[in-house]
Amino acid sequence: MFSVNRSHPDYESFRPEKKKAVKGGQSTVTQGIHEGQAPKVFEVSEVYKPSVHVNPIFISVGVELGKFFSAPEASDIVFQYVEKQSLVKPTDRSMVTLDATLCDALYKGAIKKGSTYPTEIHKKDLGSTFISRMQAHHRVTRGSETVVRKGGLKPIQIMTERRQGNKKVTKLSGLESFLIDAEALSSELQKKFACSTTVAELPGRSSY
Repeated sequence: MFSVNRSHPDYESFRPEKKKAVKGGQSTVTQGIHEGQAPKVFEVSEVYKPSVHVNPIFISVGVELGKFFSAPEASDIVFQYVEKQSLVKPTDRSMVTLDATLCDALYKGAIKKGSTYPTEIHKKDLGSTFISRMQAHHRVTRGSETVVRKGGLKPIQIMTERRQGNKKVTKLSGLESFLIDAEALSSELQKKFACSTTVAELPGRSSY
């Protein structure tokens, strides 16, 4: 496996080569990437929205509801509540005692009827358990466009099928999750690989 050391002095000092472009019989100098120009941003992240289960925790520590939080931010919220209510067990600092509000936030509706609710939780399990009770979303940013969708991010699927005459067809789906224009990509692939391409909506879905 190979990787690029982006902190190496040679890498950091690299500047794109200036190229001459001829237009209308006149020679002009252009630069592929303007120095200091920010590249288009592409970022994918998991975010979480408070649910009815954890709302009382957010309200207690004075955090606004209706926003999206990263996993570390959400975990920090529940630990703020623990500190505010002094719930760390004095005899074992790795354990958190569950008061009624925190117990409901973590376990209400998730414990089978007749089962006993926990009275404490280990610190290492608190954050992940709290986050699992929130509504999972994913945020995708491409350039100036950002969308947030409910649920986990689904990967792009690539499948190969054999057709008559031993021909192979490659199918891609799930592109829209990453804000990829299927028509534009189809055109680029057609040029790059000198092949025929088609864009079609999958039955019952908006994937291509």
